[in-house]
Amino acid sequence: MVRFFLLSLAALAIIPNFASAVEIKNARPCYMSLGATRFDAKYLPGDVVFLTYDIEGLGIDPKSKLTGYVTILELVDPLGKVIFKNESKLTEVMPQLGGTRMPGDLHVILGPKQGPGNYSIKLSVHDKVGKDSKAIEFKFAVLPEDFGLVGVSAPAIGFPGQRYVLGLALINLGLDAKKLPNVEVTLRILDRKGTEVAPAVQSFLPRDLPEDTDLTKANFVELPQLIYLNQTGQFLVEVIAQDKLSKKTAKVQYPLTVLDISQFLGR
Repeated sequence: MVRFFLLSLAALAIIPNFASAVEIKNARPCYMSLGATRFDAKYLPGDVVFLTYDIEGLGIDPKSKLTGYVTILELVDPLGKVIFKNESKLTEVMPQLGGTRMPGDLHVILGPKQGPGNYSIKLSVHDKVGKDSKAIEFKFAVLPEDFGLVGVSAPAIGFPGQRYVLGLALINLGLDAKKLPNVEVTLRILDRKGTEVAPAVQSFLPRDLPEDTDLTKANFVELPQLIYLNQTGQFLVEVIAQDKLSKKTAKVQYPLTVLDISQFLGR
């Protein structure tokens, strides 16, 4: 079963059907849970789409001290037809750090044959305690099948001493007569000015193919990258994959902040 998703911060639109106190804020396309911000709203079939958001102004039951709300998703295809609708179960939870905000997230694994085009999704939040509702719309594009990087999993923050793992995969690689790829993958870490802070790390396929990989059965290669975080700062992580056979290039960039945890240990 194909599940669908929300994304595209730049394409965010408030749907004016509801006048209410509850709000949906800080909608952010990202690379998995607690992940770095994604810069675009274009996805290949087979990719993973993830979005986080905050629900503000929720009513709180005076007796139980619990919120109570329901979310509804409607996916609209390129022809304007609602092709998927899902209503969540009632969410009842106590905001134990105070306030009236609750975080939310949505994700989907796109089908490998997902049709290209411009899609949109409406997310509606219905506050059962406060008797309010709000809806927002996200617009995004699904690209035709092609060589690319998908399934990126990249935490937004890290700490010195951490072995940070960037997860990603290559799809639709060109194959030679021996059914082998010829791909060069380069990992670069840049500072805020765009200058490399260390030598680039490279991987080569087929040399670095996982054992027993057969790309004729599934043209998909997981190729996680390990980054040792040795100091604090704000960085830009860049991965460039070059397919020497198809003459195509794919790139992923995202911000990474490495924090000094001692700053948060004081009273």
